[in-house]
Amino acid sequence: MSEYGNATYWNEIYDLDLHSNATTQGNDGEDEFDEKILSYSKKNRFLDVGCGDGSFTLKVAESAKEVVGIDFSRRAIEHAMANLANSNRNNVRFENSNVDNLRFNQETFDLVYSRRGPLTHGSKSLFEARRVLKNDGILMEITIGEHDKENIARIFGRGQMLGSEKVSILKDRMLRQSGLKPIEIKDYIATEVFPTLNDLIVRLTDSPIIPDFDRVKDAAHLDKVEKECMTKKGIETPSHRVIIVARK
Repeated sequence: MSEYGNATYWNEIYDLDLHSNATTQGNDGEDEFDEKILSYSKKNRFLDVGCGDGSFTLKVAESAKEVVGIDFSRRAIEHAMANLANSNRNNVRFENSNVDNLRFNQETFDLVYSRRGPLTHGSKSLFEARRVLKNDGILMEITIGEHDKENIARIFGRGQMLGSEKVSILKDRMLRQSGLKPIEIKDYIATEVFPTLNDLIVRLTDSPIIPDFDRVKDAAHLDKVEKECMTKKGIETPSHRVIIVARK
């Protein structure tokens, strides 16, 4: 099982509670995606797949009728429940659940969305998303593109997206095979800048960019990254995102 789909891995990451300093130059689609979600949220029922600590789920709930956040990481849901307890929201609930086996009736939600989560990772998740969407409901996701962190992955000789098929083509095919109708699939490529090597190390530690990353065992790779990718601004690397919008 890949780290991306390993609940134990993500439980450990949430226990670390790491934060990396980085800036983004250009439009990576993240803000645009959030705006799209919020524009749909009035008086609708939403499902947030891979909700993490629930921060964005709670933001959506400010104008939505109801939002359910799910995550297969038990620790993520514990963080989300703590954030919910500190909010004044009564239209949100969080569940430790897997998108491949949703515990909801068919045609429950107006919109199912995911921010770099597992919503479109396979046929089971897409089947479940389609099942719980109301007729004419919307699926939205922002996911990682094939060029993300490409220069770093090539130096390491491994990476979660290294050698991947073009993501926009892959997702279009998967959506159509699941019976969903693609409305928009759009690529965004920006530059992410890590001020120091340690900032990059933190990111590689708290995300599955480089499978089985170990700062000691990978010391030679890190040295090479610093030599080849460091600029006056910091270590520069592509940030590639793909926004997906489809209709049932």
